[in-house]
Amino acid sequence: MRATLAAVGLAMAERAGARLAGVFGVSVSRSTVLRLVEELPEPNPPAPRVVGVDGYAMRKGRAYGTVLVDAETRRPVDLLPDREASSLAAWLAARPGVEVVCRDRAPVFAEGATTGAPQAVQVADRRHLWRKLSEAAERAVALHRQCLRTATPVLSPAVIVEPAGREENVDQPWPTGFRFADRTRARHAEVHALLAAGHSRRAVQRQLGMTCRTVKALADAPNPEELFRGQWQDRPSVLDE
Repeated sequence: MRATLAAVGLAMAERAGARLAGVFGVSVSRSTVLRLVEELPEPNPPAPRVVGVDGYAMRKGRAYGTVLVDAETRRPVDLLPDREASSLAAWLAARPGVEVVCRDRAPVFAEGATTGAPQAVQVADRRHLWRKLSEAAERAVALHRQCLRTATPVLSPAVIVEPAGREENVDQPWPTGFRFADRTRARHAEVHALLAAGHSRRAVQRQLGMTCRTVKALADAPNPEELFRGQWQDRPSVLDE
């Protein structure tokens, strides 16, 4: 009966598990179901051959950990209490059977995988590949819009139809209508509106759910176009060519 109630607790959790136990004639409290689940031994999954590594937020903007997933079974195998290269390296070093590490492009994960599993092949996960590729394509189109307009055959004035809601200012590196530019301009306007109303930066951070670094970058920029430089404009990328 203990094993049955523990299985019910694993499947249904404590409240629903206690109700279900009453259906087949076992009167048990939700606390008992939870206690039986907590008494179960920790699972010991086999070491994965292909491990996926990513960060997760325990408290967004403040505390982060590392989640490790068996990429072949798609099941989580462990959680690390921080997002440090040393923690990942120690975890991988204890599992020499890891052959492939699938990760994002965070430097801490790259360093941890290289140190802890030098024998493993490191690959980028699909989600980040698609995101980086879409951002590179968006940048390329934005930077070469004048060239594309020049190459477009000239139509008669009666046929030309301008898309609604899009500004045709080619001097701006990110014209209106691009997701990144529109999102940045909207967040810049929200931050400056709250600051102008007398709110502190910490209050703005709480109200908008942003990190202190994001609020500082938006507040220090006199206009949103200042934020389109640096990482988005000046730094070369392997995808530019």
